[in-house]
Amino acid sequence: MENEEVRYLSVLAIVGTVCSLPEDGMRVNKIVQFLMNQGCSVRLDFQDVKLVTPSFYAALSKGLYSVFPSSDIHKRMAMCNLPDSFPQHRP
Repeated sequence: MENEEVRYLSVLAIVGTVCSLPEDGMRVNKIVQFLMNQGCSVRLDFQDVKLVTPSFYAALSKGLYSVFPSSDIHKRMAMCNLPDSFPQHRP
């Protein structure tokens, strides 16, 4: 995430303490896509999020992988403060 504007997104502010619905994952996905299309890198902060389900994470990530090359995602998107409930099997 060098030489680009980095945008920090609070998942707590967007979704709340429980990230369980695919619809919520798609909502975060659309924000990330918009920012990445603007040339920004994105840091998703899960601070104070208590639960992240596989269906939320799948909607968030698979949508991104269908739009951006995986190398782009790995370079331009990062996640921090992941809760213990975060799905272990990531693409």
